[in-house]
Amino acid sequence: MEEPRDFLSGLIVGGLIGAAFGLLFAPEPGDRTRERLRRQSEEWGSRAREQADRVAERVRDTAGSVAEQVRERADEFATKARTSADDVIKRGRDTFDEKTEHLRRAFEDGRDSARGRSRERRSPEGSEG
Repeated sequence: MEEPRDFLSGLIVGGLIGAAFGLLFAPEPGDRTRERLRRQSEEWGSRAREQADRVAERVRDTAGSVAEQVRERADEFATKARTSADDVIKRGRDTFDEKTEHLRRAFEDGRDSARGRSRERRSPEGSEG
C-alpha cells in the first residue's frame, strides 16, 4: 500500500523540480521568470493545501470509522460479558438450590430414620411390660 503512494509522491516532487528548473533556465527576462515562479509557487501551494485538506478529511473519516468499530466491539464484548455473568449466576443458583434440596432431603430422611428407630426400640419394650 505504501509503494503506490511513494511512487505518486516521487512523481509529483520530480515534476515540480523539473518545472522549476525549466522556468529558471527558460530564455525569458528575469522579471517575467520571477513572476512565473511566483504564480507557479502560489498555484503549487494552493494544490498542496487542497491535497492536505483531502488527506486530513480521509484521516478524519478513517478515524471516525475506527472509533465506531471500537465502540461496536466494546458493546459486543460488554453484552457477552453480561450474558456470561448471568449464565454463571444462574448455574450457581441452580447448583445451590439442588444442593439445598439434597441436604433437606438427607436431613428429613435422617430425622425420619431416627424417629423410626426410636419407635422400633420403644415398641418391643412396650410389648414386654
